[in-house]
Amino acid sequence: MTLFAALKLVHMSCAFLSISGFTLRGYWMLSGNPLLRSRATRVVPHIIDSLLLATAVGMLFIWRVSPLQVDWLCAKIVALLAYIGLGMVALRFAKTARVKTIAWLLALCCAGYIIVVAYTKNPMGLMLLPPAA
Repeated sequence: MTLFAALKLVHMSCAFLSISGFTLRGYWMLSGNPLLRSRATRVVPHIIDSLLLATAVGMLFIWRVSPLQVDWLCAKIVALLAYIGLGMVALRFAKTARVKTIAWLLALCCAGYIIVVAYTKNPMGLMLLPPAA
């Protein structure tokens, strides 16, 4: 296995863990579960997301490319910033359950878009799929 392949595997695994953890924390938020306020719930996502970022930088270094040179990477970065912002609204700043829920669902949509763009290597994402017969 090449270093790039190993970084990609770790990156994809961390992305899965990050999105799964965010989904679980959103569920806990909506259900009022006290686990949302536990120390592990506050610390572990930062560790996973730091590893996710480090592997992305490592892959870019090996690939010898700036993310601003590649349109689909730019799209992922913009969607990532939206995901982070919406996640902060959902889990920290929103005052009402309705706003929390909407921000959480929109953040999950951003995560889905990021996955599709990573898979297709195209910022158009799902619009590339052939029409249903």
